[in-house]
Amino acid sequence: MRLAISGYGPATTAAVGMLMIPAMVKRGYGKGYASAVTASSGGLGIIIPPSIPMVIFGISAMGMLPSSDAIEKYGEFGSVSIPKLFIAGVVPGLMLAGGLLVMNYFRCKKLGYTGSGEGWSAANIRKALRDGFWSILAPFVILGGIYTGLFTPTESAIVAIFYTLFVGLFIHKELHIKELFKSLETTTWITGRVLVILFTATVFGRLLVENQIPAIVADSMLSLTDNLYLIWILIIGFLLFVGMFMETLAAIMILTPVILPIAYSLGIDPVHFGIVLICCLSIGFMTPPMGENLFIASGISGTAIEEISHKALPFVAILTIATLIIAYVPAISLTLPALLGY
Repeated sequence: MRLAISGYGPATTAAVGMLMIPAMVKRGYGKGYASAVTASSGGLGIIIPPSIPMVIFGISAMGMLPSSDAIEKYGEFGSVSIPKLFIAGVVPGLMLAGGLLVMNYFRCKKLGYTGSGEGWSAANIRKALRDGFWSILAPFVILGGIYTGLFTPTESAIVAIFYTLFVGLFIHKELHIKELFKSLETTTWITGRVLVILFTATVFGRLLVENQIPAIVADSMLSLTDNLYLIWILIIGFLLFVGMFMETLAAIMILTPVILPIAYSLGIDPVHFGIVLICCLSIGFMTPPMGENLFIASGISGTAIEEISHKALPFVAILTIATLIIAYVPAISLTLPALLGY
């Protein structure tokens, strides 16, 4: 298990899986289980800041018109800042990671996985820290700059690019021009795909708002029950279902204008709602048929999707329970931003 700062679940799974899955198999873990653990923990990449879906949620939420009571309680919706979302995601991310660690511990005991049995070597730890010092420094540079106000979350992407280029080219000397151009080509393709989704989803969201579809959906849901806990179950169940079939960024941009008014009408803080939304969609990375993390882990290990999906079910269950707790206890998301003055 590990915390990820790539900002996106599949990228986290791919980057870490190529190292961790072969290492776990070498130490006696089954390929299917190693793949399931990696795919399940890869979803933390969109909860632990910085997070691309959090940025998309903040953008998608701008321009929403809450009720006068909601404005009085929370302020204009557009004032929900991306740094606040980042800070709000820290404790929930750690909570989900803790749940995965606990589930992994019990699953390993049941399946008889003990690892290599080798003890920790202080010399090896010191060598690893020394060799990876500049890489370890990256999250502190990126997150430190955002939280201190030195640069914005958008500008942090530029800082991250130049920092990693400098480390790769001049310190580790492992990055070459050929790989650099290949990365630029891949980035261009991914960016173009996101822009197309952003354009169509923005138009779709505006049409929903102008035709009062969110209000109709909210009234329909509230007509079933006005119990906040039951409504949270309905929302989370719906988001988990959507996450099985829809790409995460598209789901955020399309569903935010629909579900957010319901949250406002119930007095739910929009930042808290955004964290729960992203936690739910992160579980979609490991639930078929979409299950992007499952396909990536399968490609790395050569294990069938069906086997990985089956072994990932306990991790899906613990993440769902943790998400319900986060939804029912707003302080988990909102205490840290309040302490830091957001």
